Amino acid sequence: MDPVHMLLELQEHDLAIVRYNKQLDEMPEKRAILAARAKIGDITKLKERTDAVVRHLEAGVRTIEDSIAQVKGKMESEQAKLVSGEINSPKELQAVSHELDALRRRVEHLEGQELSEMEKREGGAAQAAKIDAALAEGARRETELTDRFKARGGELLAHIKQEQATRSALFASLPADLAAKYATLQAAHHGTAVGVLAEGMCSACRVGLPSTKVQRLEEGPDVALCPNCGRILIVRGA
Repeated sequence: MDPVHMLLELQEHDLAIVRYNKQLDEMPEKRAILAARAKIGDITKLKERTDAVVRHLEAGVRTIEDSIAQVKGKMESEQAKLVSGEINSPKELQAVSHELDALRRRVEHLEGQELSEMEKREGGAAQAAKIDAALAEGARRETELTDRFKARGGELLAHIKQEQATRSALFASLPADLAAKYATLQAAHHGTAVGVLAEGMCSACRVGLPSTKVQRLEEGPDVALCPNCGRILIVRGA
């Protein structure tokens, strides 16, 4: 195949790859997957904050439980004094009785705090369970969308793979200098590196060229550069 037809065919394959990739990017499933992943990210952050709160509440409950155990231990010690018969002084008996009353009030206060903290912990745990359920649903939704994307996008991916294989073979067959020029122009012009001279106009930039430039192009080689956009210009043989 001559360089002119190789260039034109190469560009056809490159533009086909661009079209197929655009179709992939515009698939509603792809946008839905990105939205689902963003939502999962937000829920994950909420879960981290909620788990931290629940851990803090659990630590608070354990601290209160330890305090209650300590106070009850002291109460048992004071009650042991009363029943031991070691204390005979009415004044000392009254002091121990007052101490026990104070300790009972302290236990009641701590148990009230414990109940309040346990209710908060249970509320936090319930919220964490809802978040876990939302994460599970988000993961299920993402998997469903991904499967649909793979099923519907599989044909497009197969087309892209085929186009890329053909394109690679063509590109490798081009003369090295022409291949390098093509690659540079393709990157600079969003995939369109080649134009065809037709009716005094470059088909790539759609700009009409002065007749003197057209004449010089027609008198030159089959492949030149567009004087306007700088792309490879097929003068004849297309």
